[in-house]
Amino acid sequence: MKKTFAISSVLTRLGFWLFAVAVAAITVTVIFSDSARVLQLLQSIELFWLPIILVSVLFNYLLRFGKWCYFLRLVGVKVPFKENLWIFLSAFTMVLSPGKVGELVKSFLLRGRYNYPVSLTAPVVMAERLTDLLGLMVLCLIGFSQFAFGGKTILLVGLFLLLSILSITRPWLWKALERFVAAFPRLNRLSHPIKIIQHSLEDLFTLRSLLFSTVLSAISWAGEGAALYFIFQALKVDVPMLLPISIFAHAFSSIVGALSFLPGGLLVTEGALGMFFVYARIADAQAVSATFLIRAVTLWFAVILGTVVFLSGHTRADLAALQLVGNDAGEVTDDE
Repeated sequence: MKKTFAISSVLTRLGFWLFAVAVAAITVTVIFSDSARVLQLLQSIELFWLPIILVSVLFNYLLRFGKWCYFLRLVGVKVPFKENLWIFLSAFTMVLSPGKVGELVKSFLLRGRYNYPVSLTAPVVMAERLTDLLGLMVLCLIGFSQFAFGGKTILLVGLFLLLSILSITRPWLWKALERFVAAFPRLNRLSHPIKIIQHSLEDLFTLRSLLFSTVLSAISWAGEGAALYFIFQALKVDVPMLLPISIFAHAFSSIVGALSFLPGGLLVTEGALGMFFVYARIADAQAVSATFLIRAVTLWFAVILGTVVFLSGHTRADLAALQLVGNDAGEVTDDE
Protein backbone atom coordinates (compact mmCIF):
# COMPACT_ATOMS: atom_id res chain seq x y z
CA MET A 1 0.00 0.00 0.00
CA LYS A 2 1.48 3.33 -1.09
CA LYS A 3 1.87 6.14 1.42
CA THR A 4 0.27 9.48 0.76
CA PHE A 5 2.49 12.54 0.74
CA ALA A 6 0.93 15.94 1.36
CA ILE A 7 2.24 19.49 1.43
CA SER A 8 2.04 19.33 5.22
CA SER A 9 4.72 16.60 5.13
CA VAL A 10 7.10 18.92 3.26
CA LEU A 11 6.50 21.74 5.73
CA THR A 12 6.82 19.39 8.72
CA ARG A 13 10.19 18.11 7.49
CA LEU A 14 11.36 21.66 6.82
CA GLY A 15 10.33 22.76 10.28
CA PHE A 16 12.05 19.80 11.91
CA TRP A 17 15.36 20.39 10.15
CA LEU A 18 15.35 24.12 10.72
CA PHE A 19 14.73 23.44 14.40
CA ALA A 20 17.66 20.98 14.42
CA VAL A 21 19.96 23.50 12.74
CA ALA A 22 18.86 26.24 15.14
CA VAL A 23 19.60 23.99 18.14
CA ALA A 24 23.04 23.20 16.69
CA ALA A 25 23.76 26.90 16.14
CA ILE A 26 22.68 27.83 19.66
CA THR A 27 24.75 24.98 21.11
CA VAL A 28 27.87 26.15 19.27
CA THR A 29 27.25 29.71 20.44
CA VAL A 30 26.88 28.73 24.09
CA ILE A 31 29.91 26.42 24.09
CA PHE A 32 32.41 28.56 22.22
CA SER A 33 31.57 32.13 23.03
CA ASP A 34 29.79 34.72 25.10
CA SER A 35 26.21 34.49 23.82
CA ALA A 36 25.45 38.07 24.89
CA ARG A 37 28.40 39.36 22.87
CA VAL A 38 27.35 37.31 19.84
CA LEU A 39 23.81 38.68 20.05
CA GLN A 40 25.17 42.20 20.33
CA LEU A 41 27.32 41.69 17.22
CA LEU A 42 24.42 40.27 15.22
CA GLN A 43 22.19 43.19 16.16
CA SER A 44 24.89 45.68 15.14
CA ILE A 45 25.03 44.51 11.50
CA GLU A 46 23.70 47.08 9.06
CA LEU A 47 20.93 45.75 6.81
CA PHE A 48 22.55 46.88 3.55
CA TRP A 49 24.99 43.95 3.91
CA LEU A 50 22.20 41.37 3.59
CA PRO A 51 21.50 41.76 -0.16
CA ILE A 52 25.25 41.80 -0.89
CA ILE A 53 25.69 38.54 1.03
CA LEU A 54 22.66 36.90 -0.60
CA VAL A 55 23.77 37.94 -4.11
CA SER A 56 27.09 36.17 -3.46
CA VAL A 57 25.21 33.01 -2.48
CA LEU A 58 22.87 33.28 -5.48
CA PHE A 59 25.94 33.65 -7.71
CA ASN A 60 26.95 30.17 -6.55
CA TYR A 61 23.49 28.80 -7.34
CA LEU A 62 23.52 30.42 -10.80
CA LEU A 63 26.82 28.85 -11.84
CA ARG A 64 25.84 25.48 -10.39
CA PHE A 65 22.62 25.62 -12.40
CA GLY A 66 24.74 26.32 -15.48
CA LYS A 67 26.80 23.22 -14.69
CA TRP A 68 23.61 21.17 -14.23
CA CYS A 69 22.38 22.28 -17.67
CA TYR A 70 25.77 21.48 -19.20
CA PHE A 71 25.75 17.96 -17.73
CA LEU A 72 22.18 17.32 -18.86
CA ARG A 73 23.14 18.30 -22.40
CA LEU A 74 26.07 15.84 -22.31
CA VAL A 75 23.72 12.92 -21.60
CA GLY A 76 21.10 14.09 -24.11
CA VAL A 77 18.44 15.40 -21.71
CA LYS A 78 16.44 18.40 -22.93
CA VAL A 79 14.12 20.29 -20.58
CA PRO A 80 12.50 23.74 -20.99
CA PHE A 81 14.52 26.38 -19.15
CA LYS A 82 11.81 27.44 -16.69
CA GLU A 83 10.94 23.91 -15.60
CA ASN A 84 14.61 22.93 -15.46
CA LEU A 85 15.29 25.83 -13.09
CA TRP A 86 12.28 24.79 -11.00
CA ILE A 87 13.60 21.21 -10.76
CA PHE A 88 17.11 22.40 -9.86
CA LEU A 89 15.94 24.72 -7.08
CA SER A 90 13.32 22.28 -5.79
CA ALA A 91 16.12 19.82 -4.99
CA PHE A 92 17.30 22.23 -2.29
CA THR A 93 14.47 20.89 -0.15
CA MET A 94 16.67 17.80 0.24
CA VAL A 95 19.95 19.57 1.07
CA LEU A 96 19.69 18.29 4.63
CA SER A 97 19.63 14.63 3.59
CA PRO A 98 22.71 12.60 4.62
CA GLY A 99 25.47 13.12 2.05
CA LYS A 100 22.96 15.15 -0.02
CA VAL A 101 21.71 11.91 -1.59
CA GLY A 102 18.25 13.48 -1.45
CA GLU A 103 19.25 15.63 -4.41
CA LEU A 104 18.39 12.56 -6.48
CA VAL A 105 14.91 14.09 -6.34
CA LYS A 106 15.98 15.92 -9.52
CA SER A 107 16.20 12.59 -11.32
CA PHE A 108 12.80 11.47 -10.06
CA LEU A 109 11.22 14.80 -11.03
CA LEU A 110 12.71 14.48 -14.52
CA ARG A 111 11.34 10.95 -14.79
CA GLY A 112 7.90 11.99 -13.59
CA ARG A 113 7.63 15.02 -15.89
CA TYR A 114 9.61 13.95 -18.97
CA ASN A 115 9.97 10.17 -18.64
CA TYR A 116 13.79 10.24 -18.56
CA PRO A 117 15.13 7.12 -16.79
CA VAL A 118 16.59 7.74 -13.36
CA SER A 119 19.56 5.64 -14.43
CA LEU A 120 20.28 8.23 -17.14
CA THR A 121 20.16 11.32 -14.90
CA ALA A 122 21.33 9.98 -11.52
CA PRO A 123 24.95 10.03 -12.81
CA VAL A 124 24.46 13.75 -13.48
CA VAL A 125 23.73 14.27 -9.77
CA MET A 126 26.82 12.20 -8.96
CA ALA A 127 28.91 14.28 -11.36
CA GLU A 128 27.60 17.46 -9.75
CA ARG A 129 28.68 16.34 -6.29
CA LEU A 130 32.10 15.06 -7.38
CA THR A 131 32.92 18.20 -9.37
CA ASP A 132 31.67 20.34 -6.48
CA LEU A 133 34.25 18.59 -4.30
CA LEU A 134 36.90 19.01 -6.99
CA GLY A 135 36.15 22.73 -7.20
CA LEU A 136 36.33 23.04 -3.41
CA MET A 137 39.61 21.12 -3.52
CA VAL A 138 41.04 23.67 -5.97
CA LEU A 139 40.12 26.47 -3.56
CA CYS A 140 41.63 24.55 -0.65
CA LEU A 141 44.88 23.90 -2.51
CA ILE A 142 45.19 27.59 -3.34
CA GLY A 143 44.50 28.46 0.30
CA PHE A 144 46.85 25.78 1.62
CA SER A 145 49.73 27.44 -0.18
CA GLN A 146 49.09 30.45 2.08
CA PHE A 147 47.82 28.96 5.34
CA ALA A 148 49.32 25.42 5.58
CA PHE A 149 46.16 24.23 7.34
CA GLY A 150 44.36 20.90 6.95
CA GLY A 151 47.00 19.34 4.71
CA LYS A 152 46.26 15.69 5.59
CA THR A 153 42.53 16.16 5.08
CA ILE A 154 43.06 17.83 1.72
CA LEU A 155 45.45 15.05 0.61
CA LEU A 156 43.04 12.28 1.65
CA VAL A 157 40.10 13.95 -0.07
CA GLY A 158 42.16 14.42 -3.22
CA LEU A 159 43.12 10.73 -3.27
CA PHE A 160 39.50 9.73 -2.61
CA LEU A 161 38.23 11.84 -5.51
CA LEU A 162 40.93 10.60 -7.87
CA LEU A 163 40.24 6.95 -7.05
CA SER A 164 36.47 7.48 -7.29
CA ILE A 165 36.63 9.04 -10.74
CA LEU A 166 39.15 6.50 -12.01
CA SER A 167 37.04 3.62 -10.69
CA ILE A 168 33.68 4.64 -12.12
CA THR A 169 35.18 5.30 -15.56
CA ARG A 170 37.01 1.95 -15.87
CA PRO A 171 35.37 -0.59 -18.26
CA TRP A 172 36.57 -3.52 -16.14
CA LEU A 173 34.41 -2.33 -13.22
CA TRP A 174 31.25 -2.35 -15.32
CA LYS A 175 32.07 -5.71 -16.90
CA ALA A 176 32.55 -7.19 -13.45
CA LEU A 177 29.24 -5.69 -12.34
CA GLU A 178 27.50 -7.12 -15.42
CA ARG A 179 28.90 -10.59 -14.69
CA PHE A 180 27.75 -10.35 -11.09
CA VAL A 181 24.22 -9.35 -12.11
CA ALA A 182 24.08 -12.07 -14.77
CA ALA A 183 24.89 -14.69 -12.14
CA PHE A 184 21.63 -13.96 -10.30
CA PRO A 185 18.45 -14.23 -12.41
CA ARG A 186 16.50 -12.07 -9.99
CA LEU A 187 18.91 -9.21 -10.67
CA ASN A 188 18.58 -9.37 -14.47
CA ARG A 189 16.31 -6.32 -14.46
CA LEU A 190 19.34 -4.28 -13.37
CA SER A 191 21.31 -5.02 -16.53
CA HIS A 192 19.75 -2.29 -18.68
CA PRO A 193 19.92 0.50 -16.03
CA ILE A 194 23.56 -0.40 -15.37
CA LYS A 195 24.44 0.02 -19.05
CA ILE A 196 22.68 3.40 -19.10
CA ILE A 197 24.56 4.53 -15.99
CA GLN A 198 27.87 3.43 -17.53
CA HIS A 199 27.26 5.33 -20.77
CA SER A 200 26.14 8.45 -18.87
CA LEU A 201 29.29 8.40 -16.75
CA GLU A 202 31.46 7.97 -19.85
CA ASP A 203 29.84 11.08 -21.37
CA LEU A 204 30.12 13.09 -18.15
CA PHE A 205 33.67 12.29 -17.10
CA THR A 206 35.68 13.15 -20.17
CA LEU A 207 38.81 15.20 -19.57
CA ARG A 208 37.23 18.25 -21.23
CA SER A 209 34.08 17.97 -19.14
CA LEU A 210 36.04 17.53 -15.91
CA LEU A 211 38.26 20.55 -16.55
CA PHE A 212 35.36 22.81 -17.46
CA SER A 213 33.06 21.71 -14.63
CA THR A 214 35.81 21.81 -12.01
CA VAL A 215 36.79 25.38 -12.91
CA LEU A 216 33.12 26.37 -12.94
CA SER A 217 32.64 24.72 -9.54
CA ALA A 218 35.65 26.49 -8.05
CA ILE A 219 34.36 29.87 -9.22
CA SER A 220 30.83 29.16 -8.00
CA TRP A 221 31.88 28.03 -4.52
CA ALA A 222 34.21 31.00 -4.26
CA GLY A 223 30.98 33.00 -4.37
CA GLU A 224 29.89 31.54 -1.04
CA GLY A 225 33.39 32.16 0.28
CA ALA A 226 32.89 35.79 -0.73
CA ALA A 227 29.60 35.76 1.20
CA LEU A 228 31.59 34.80 4.31
CA TYR A 229 34.00 37.64 3.56
CA PHE A 230 31.12 40.13 3.41
CA ILE A 231 29.81 38.73 6.69
CA PHE A 232 33.21 39.42 8.26
CA GLN A 233 33.09 42.93 6.84
CA ALA A 234 29.64 43.43 8.37
CA LEU A 235 30.99 42.20 11.72
CA LYS A 236 33.95 44.60 11.39
CA VAL A 237 36.56 41.84 11.54
CA ASP A 238 40.01 43.31 10.94
CA VAL A 239 42.64 40.67 10.16
CA PRO A 240 45.10 40.39 7.26
CA MET A 241 44.16 38.39 4.14
CA LEU A 242 40.48 38.32 5.08
CA LEU A 243 39.20 37.34 1.62
CA PRO A 244 41.57 34.34 1.21
CA ILE A 245 40.75 33.32 4.79
CA SER A 246 37.02 33.41 4.02
CA ILE A 247 37.25 31.43 0.79
CA PHE A 248 39.56 28.79 2.26
CA ALA A 249 37.55 28.45 5.49
CA HIS A 250 34.29 27.97 3.61
CA ALA A 251 35.79 25.50 1.11
CA PHE A 252 37.59 23.42 3.75
CA SER A 253 34.61 23.25 6.11
CA SER A 254 32.29 22.36 3.20
CA ILE A 255 34.49 19.40 2.27
CA VAL A 256 34.71 18.18 5.85
CA GLY A 257 30.97 18.57 6.30
CA ALA A 258 30.23 16.69 3.07
CA LEU A 259 32.50 13.78 4.02
CA SER A 260 30.80 13.47 7.42
CA PHE A 261 27.60 12.36 5.60
CA LEU A 262 25.62 14.05 8.36
CA PRO A 263 22.53 16.02 7.25
CA GLY A 264 23.86 19.37 6.09
CA GLY A 265 27.20 18.52 7.74
CA LEU A 266 25.62 19.66 11.01
CA LEU A 267 28.14 20.47 13.78
CA VAL A 268 31.04 19.07 11.70
CA THR A 269 31.01 22.05 9.32
CA GLU A 270 30.62 24.46 12.24
CA GLY A 271 33.47 22.75 14.06
CA ALA A 272 35.80 22.97 11.03
CA LEU A 273 35.00 26.66 10.62
CA GLY A 274 35.65 27.25 14.31
CA MET A 275 39.02 25.49 14.23
CA PHE A 276 40.25 27.52 11.30
CA PHE A 277 38.96 30.81 12.73
CA VAL A 278 40.95 30.12 15.91
CA TYR A 279 43.97 29.34 13.71
CA ALA A 280 43.43 32.63 11.85
CA ARG A 281 43.19 34.50 15.19
CA ILE A 282 39.65 35.77 14.74
CA ALA A 283 37.97 36.74 18.02
CA ASP A 284 35.63 34.10 19.45
CA ALA A 285 32.44 36.18 19.33
CA GLN A 286 33.11 37.29 15.75
CA ALA A 287 33.96 33.73 14.71
CA VAL A 288 30.76 32.29 16.20
CA SER A 289 28.67 35.11 14.72
CA ALA A 290 30.20 34.55 11.28
CA THR A 291 29.62 30.79 11.54
CA PHE A 292 26.00 31.34 12.53
CA LEU A 293 25.40 33.77 9.67
CA ILE A 294 27.16 31.85 6.87
CA ARG A 295 25.15 28.75 7.76
CA ALA A 296 21.97 30.83 7.81
CA VAL A 297 22.51 32.30 4.33
CA THR A 298 23.70 29.03 2.78
CA LEU A 299 22.14 26.02 4.50
CA TRP A 300 18.96 27.57 5.91
CA PHE A 301 18.39 29.85 2.94
CA ALA A 302 18.80 26.95 0.50
CA VAL A 303 16.24 24.77 2.29
CA ILE A 304 13.71 27.60 2.54
CA LEU A 305 14.25 28.68 -1.08
CA GLY A 306 13.94 25.12 -2.35
CA THR A 307 10.76 24.49 -0.39
CA VAL A 308 9.12 27.73 -1.53
CA VAL A 309 10.04 27.03 -5.17
CA PHE A 310 8.82 23.43 -4.97
CA LEU A 311 5.49 24.37 -3.41
CA SER A 312 4.98 27.11 -6.01
CA GLY A 313 4.89 24.69 -8.96
CA HIS A 314 4.46 21.12 -7.74
CA THR A 315 1.95 18.52 -8.91
CA ARG A 316 0.69 15.41 -7.12
CA ALA A 317 3.24 13.37 -9.08
CA ASP A 318 6.03 15.69 -7.90
CA LEU A 319 4.98 15.13 -4.30
CA ALA A 320 5.19 11.39 -4.92
CA ALA A 321 8.71 11.84 -6.31
CA LEU A 322 9.74 13.75 -3.20
CA GLN A 323 8.32 10.97 -1.04
CA LEU A 324 10.12 8.31 -3.05
CA VAL A 325 13.48 9.99 -2.54
CA GLY A 326 12.78 10.79 1.11
CA ASN A 327 11.81 7.21 1.97
CA ASP A 328 13.46 5.01 -0.66
CA ALA A 329 16.46 6.91 -2.02
CA GLY A 330 18.53 4.66 -4.26
CA GLU A 331 15.65 2.87 -5.99
CA VAL A 332 16.58 3.47 -9.60
CA THR A 333 15.69 0.21 -11.20
CA ASP A 334 12.08 0.84 -12.30
CA ASP A 335 13.04 2.79 -15.38
CA GLU A 336 11.58 0.74 -18.14
